Amino acid sequence: MPFTLRHAHQDDAPALHAILTSPHVVRGSMRLPFMPLKTTEDRLAHDRNRLQLVALDGNSIVGFIELLMNSGTPRAAHSAEVNLVATREEDQEKGVARALMEAIIASCDTHLSIRRLSLIVWLDNTRAIALYKALGFQEEGRMLDFVRTETGYGDAIMMARICKRH
Repeated sequence: MPFTLRHAHQDDAPALHAILTSPHVVRGSMRLPFMPLKTTEDRLAHDRNRLQLVALDGNSIVGFIELLMNSGTPRAAHSAEVNLVATREEDQEKGVARALMEAIIASCDTHLSIRRLSLIVWLDNTRAIALYKALGFQEEGRMLDFVRTETGYGDAIMMARICKRH
């Protein structure tokens, strides 16, 4: 299914907030349930070290990705982190996350001179791990009891993709 990708705007805050506060996103991220809309509005404020894209199916926002760059840190300016990838629950497994990740990877490789792209994923998120591996990410390590969950603590995996062209 083709999606239109574009930079996230302040006007996207209500639709993104619905995605970012949905139970499946809260479970798979460091987000808290019942966050006020202002947290999403603040997240969308301009920051030159952040690239945020949305995926659209027609006029509906179906996904979001956020890249955090280190351009203000001279010895780390070549690295960036995918901070969050989120889709509407009903749009999972339709290629939204893949389209967003591919766009970020292409931007890093082509325009941003990012050599090292990293992310953290929960150990039990096997679909995301499979996607990241298919996109060239490798496991670098595990973080035990990294996240507090509804039932205790969960482990996370650090993954990275190194672009060989830079």
